[in-house]
Amino acid sequence: NVDRDDPQATFERGDKAIAAFRDAPGKTDEGRLRQVLWGDLAPAIESTPAWTPFDAGLDLSQMEATDTALRAREIALVHGPPGTGKTRTLVEIARQLAARGETVLACAMSNVAVDNLAERLTDAGVEVVRLGHPARVAPAVEARSLDRLIEHTEGYQLARSWMADARQLRHKIEAKRARGTLGRDERLEMHREARRLEGDARAQLRRAQASILEHSQVVLSTAAGADADLLAKRRFDVLLLDEATQAPDPVALVAMQRAAKVVMAGDPEQLPPTVLDQEAERAGLGRTIFERMAKRWPLTVRMLNVQYRMHADLMAFPSASRYQGKLEAHPSVAAHRLEELPGVAADPLRDAPLVLIDTAGKGWDDAQEQPGGSSYNDGQAARTEAEVRRLLGRGLAPTDLAVITPYDAQRRRLVDALADAVAEGLEIGTVDGFQGREKEAIVVDLVRSNAPGDVGFVSDRRRLNVALTRARRFLMVIADTATLGRHADFAAFLEVVEARGAWISAWTDDAPPFDA
Repeated sequence: NVDRDDPQATFERGDKAIAAFRDAPGKTDEGRLRQVLWGDLAPAIESTPAWTPFDAGLDLSQMEATDTALRAREIALVHGPPGTGKTRTLVEIARQLAARGETVLACAMSNVAVDNLAERLTDAGVEVVRLGHPARVAPAVEARSLDRLIEHTEGYQLARSWMADARQLRHKIEAKRARGTLGRDERLEMHREARRLEGDARAQLRRAQASILEHSQVVLSTAAGADADLLAKRRFDVLLLDEATQAPDPVALVAMQRAAKVVMAGDPEQLPPTVLDQEAERAGLGRTIFERMAKRWPLTVRMLNVQYRMHADLMAFPSASRYQGKLEAHPSVAAHRLEELPGVAADPLRDAPLVLIDTAGKGWDDAQEQPGGSSYNDGQAARTEAEVRRLLGRGLAPTDLAVITPYDAQRRRLVDALADAVAEGLEIGTVDGFQGREKEAIVVDLVRSNAPGDVGFVSDRRRLNVALTRARRFLMVIADTATLGRHADFAAFLEVVEARGAWISAWTDDAPPFDA
């Protein structure tokens, strides 16, 4: 996120990166990349030696995206709609580059995404090193963090020994001073020796760090962290930038200045960067390099079109509304249903994978905690609670279910109402907090219900797209169609529900407890 509350260091790094690109001579790698980004030079797609995929399970679109990434001279874009295997594709690209001996820096906006990529690369046998503070590194990849890797080097052990010697010297200085037996010349010499030992230890650690980085195939960090001092002036052959459609330009450029070539992956139909400064938003900071490059240089873009998450009925609306009808459900997921999970009973009253609970006319008006504050809807929250308990009553594990709502005020009410299920693993979150996640079943509470038809930021088509693409086998949307149906995107969703799902009125169905 880029806003006034971010550390000043982030802004300074961004300013430095912008200046580096602006001032780079045209014939340098940075200069060529700048000309492509600025629209002054068409990106080149070159011929490349034949390659054989390491991952035999790649689909055709993933193969094409990998091929374009390998052939691109300056930039390539991987457009990954929900569930289409974007990370799997990035792993294949990284493995191919590593096999060629090319150095790779892999970044993302969030630590979670960096750790996910690090774990997948490690599982694939790639030698990786994860930069970043250990407290922000997931346990699954902690062993590949620079801090842990360095502990196993001879240089680290030697540096520790020297630091211990320096501490012992300083203790000796204090002891002699206390006894009054420390002369001036001896004190100065002992201090010099302690400083020398500490300096040698730090230099030894730097050499050990440099050796680890030199011998790793892929270095990983957050995009903002790519300016880490320990990388010094190190440059890489290729940058892989995941979550590129959430990266504001200054943060993206921090990572991009490290490489001669950039492969960006993301989905412009999902949530954009969070920019809280309205002036920055008006200046275009909410629109990413990925989006501009996709529009300016369409030949650099490859869209992944086989999705491995959603039942075909759940895929129908996002495919038609956001992805030009190009998505295909892989046979392994196209018809999978909730009751196929172990211990989950069928529900004849909620039989379709896609269910709409229509609260129109119930009088459950939304409200705000304070003027202009977060919205909530107590009536709809009660209905959401009842539907969740009915799902759990079917035998669905709480860990396989999540509730998503656009507003934090509603989220807090649902957490309180379902505290027992939350304790057992049920997740309740906002749309913004659930991007990149999936569950077997999702209940979406859209909250808004009012006579004027004010839908608030539910009208954001990208936010709606995220909410409706998290479920694998079952999606329930709880909404007032009289309010939300006035919005064009939601009206189109209602047409899909009529054609492929189940439309249930809250007037005729009060969500009784499930009875097998």
